[in-house]
Amino acid sequence: MTYNTDKVAAPQSAGGYSAKNIAKIVGLVCAIGFIFDMLLLALPPQLGNVSWRIGLEQEFANRSIIFLFGMALLVFSSVGIAKGKNRLVLLSRGSMVAGIAFFLISLLAIADAIQLQKQALGNIDSRETEIQQQLRQAEDNPESLREGISVDDLGRISEELTRQAEERRGRARQAAVKTAVSNVGNLILVGAGLVGLGRSGSRLSKTNN
Repeated sequence: MTYNTDKVAAPQSAGGYSAKNIAKIVGLVCAIGFIFDMLLLALPPQLGNVSWRIGLEQEFANRSIIFLFGMALLVFSSVGIAKGKNRLVLLSRGSMVAGIAFFLISLLAIADAIQLQKQALGNIDSRETEIQQQLRQAEDNPESLREGISVDDLGRISEELTRQAEERRGRARQAAVKTAVSNVGNLILVGAGLVGLGRSGSRLSKTNN
């Protein structure tokens, strides 16, 4: 007994192309949506403001997985289809370029985190120095003190001020480290994923019909 397999193969092929079309649509939405969102967040540009740059880098890092997912779907939609080789090659190269760009942005994120930490510590130091100078001036002129406040009180205030300033320095350092680790970690992981995706797509393009 023989079976006609033509009718069976057709629905499978149609289903495969339908899945790839869906992947292509979703991939385009994710990739283009990511780019559009980042362009909106970058307006108006304030490149000289380190806080603005760190905020943009944080948004970029948090949303980067969407771009990776979109590129992966686009690469998948180009594998094993007629006339998909050129698109696969283009997507693979684009993924690798984007991955390298993510690595470069991670370096910028590290530099900005260090700069922001220096600014925060500098502001704390400046404020502490200003108040300590006022306290020393008050100690040099005891007659200018308000009633009920002694020179000993000023000494205790100075010690408390130093302690609080040191606590603020510690919090500033911790905040800078957390921000840097979070942003840089996401950027490096997604960058590595994009480079790996590009390399895989390049290999597949050589066997793609």
